[in-house]
Amino acid sequence: MRFAQEFWLYLVPLVPLLWLVFRAADRRTNRRLLALLGSEAHTHIEGLNSRLLSWRRFFFLAGLFWLLLALARPQWGASEVTVTQRGSDIVIALDISNSMLAEDVLPNRMGRAITELTSFLNRLEDSRVALVFFAGSAFVQCPLTLDYGTAEIFLKMAGPDMMSEQGTAIAAALETSRHLLGKGRQGGQKNIFQAILLVTDGEDLEGDWEAQAESCKSEGIKVIPVGVGDKAGGLIPVVDAQGRPDGFMKDDEGNVVMTRLDLASLEKMAGIGGGSSFLVGVDGLAGDRLFAELQRLGKRDLEDRRIASYKERYFWPLMLAIVCFALRLFLHSRRPNRPQGSFPVAAGAQVVGLVLLVSLLWSSQAVAGLRPVGGDEAMAGREHYLSGDFEQALDKFEEALIQAPEDPLISLALGETLFQLERFEEAGVEFERALDLAEDSTLKAEALYNRGTSRLAAGETALAIEDLLSSLQWDQDQPDARHNLEIGLRRLEQEQEQEQQDQQEQGEDEDQQKQDEEKQEQKENQENQDENQNQEEDQQDQKEEEEKQDQENQQSDQQEQQEQEQQEQEQQEQQPQEDPEMMDQEQALQLLKALDRDEEELKRSVQKRLRGGRPKSGKKW
Repeated sequence: MRFAQEFWLYLVPLVPLLWLVFRAADRRTNRRLLALLGSEAHTHIEGLNSRLLSWRRFFFLAGLFWLLLALARPQWGASEVTVTQRGSDIVIALDISNSMLAEDVLPNRMGRAITELTSFLNRLEDSRVALVFFAGSAFVQCPLTLDYGTAEIFLKMAGPDMMSEQGTAIAAALETSRHLLGKGRQGGQKNIFQAILLVTDGEDLEGDWEAQAESCKSEGIKVIPVGVGDKAGGLIPVVDAQGRPDGFMKDDEGNVVMTRLDLASLEKMAGIGGGSSFLVGVDGLAGDRLFAELQRLGKRDLEDRRIASYKERYFWPLMLAIVCFALRLFLHSRRPNRPQGSFPVAAGAQVVGLVLLVSLLWSSQAVAGLRPVGGDEAMAGREHYLSGDFEQALDKFEEALIQAPEDPLISLALGETLFQLERFEEAGVEFERALDLAEDSTLKAEALYNRGTSRLAAGETALAIEDLLSSLQWDQDQPDARHNLEIGLRRLEQEQEQEQQDQQEQGEDEDQQKQDEEKQEQKENQENQDENQNQEEDQQDQKEEEEKQDQENQQSDQQEQQEQEQQEQEQQEQQPQEDPEMMDQEQALQLLKALDRDEEELKRSVQKRLRGGRPKSGKKW
């Protein structure tokens, strides 16, 4: 046997204490009667039955005992049942670099972050959590687990001395966290149930964190940056080998290092994922706004566990309590002094009160159903929604979702509010979560209709048509769904026509471009031909000119040779006849001179030939 509400058992000792109080009251009453009426005091009391009075008190105390026992909810008869744990996966990436020791927040950035994260773990429910520590690099401190106590132990061990490589490598932290979430992801599972809670001062000294943030977004992982520190900044204290304060950290040039919170980078990171950043000391990691952000992730089946289920047995002590109270009502220690046939009004009032008490105890779940968890916030959000104040309505619906995360109606209301604020992607997530939680066909049809309408507004026409068709399959009596479906089909037809027109125009542009290229090529070929023809004509003219020049040179050479020969002949005729020996010498001298002239002529001709000219003699060497 076990008790589900053991608190009520602590009130059981009040029953014998109350019996002692009754006994003390009886003794005091008897003493007063004896003092007033003497030893015959009991004979003056008409219709008093002390035995019945004792039984009335006994049934009252016994009924009170059994009622307390029923409230403690006794259980026995255990049986094993399989329970599916549902939730999301959250990786806490904590910056443990030296800059986290700055004291611009109390006691310092690291201590404040650990305190806030401990409060966060104490409030977290139904989600697996993991720890990644990073500085100049990153490592996994605790894998995904449902044991928050173990995660808290590892969290309190965080410190800069755990990393030899200092720095703030946010890119490495995001990459390590993304890979860790990838290992915990089920095959084919949509990745809308995972988040990275990045707790840092934002001073990224190395790594391309923007590319890693985009990778997380493409895999459906939501990055929630949390800033620690003050915008004005703070100094980083250092200690000596004995652990005593030793001034503040300095750079290589001897200047004191001032570290500041880079809130702009954190807001930019949040903008990539379509969320918002948080600041420790302003929002608080255990605040409703952060948990509302996490609730939007939705929940999926994490693991199946077999637990012992005990049957409720509070019915039996409750029935015994009712019997005891009923017997007390019908036992009278005095003879009632009333007319014959009259109804005992006091007894009737007690019976009615007992029935009402039993009804309230028995139908506690029904009473809870009349005012469900988060109902007040949901009603307030509905009033703001109807009045057009969608921002206030969003806040109220988020508060209601935190209290009742499994209520599909609240998810529907939150999605419709986000739709009015034109946050279509987030609205689609809420509608999808409502679809997963809904069991009634009408709610499923409503969730599909809303998601299809959101996709239609976001320009995802094909997906919107699929959702609207599925909605009509669940519930055919939806004129709004039919109307939106017609709009979607017309838009899809227009998009297809536009696409065909664009393709046709693109084809025409390509043909025109091809024709232009062919014309340009023909023009270039014609110009090349004209240029070649001009070159050939120039070469021919040059060749004719050279031939003409050669002929002129040849004629000039022949004329010079004839004149020279004529001159020599005239000289020979004018010379007197001498003796043969002398004539032979003169002839020899003339012959040598003639050879010298020929040699000079030959030299000039060779030199002219080397310079590109033609020899005067017309000889080709």
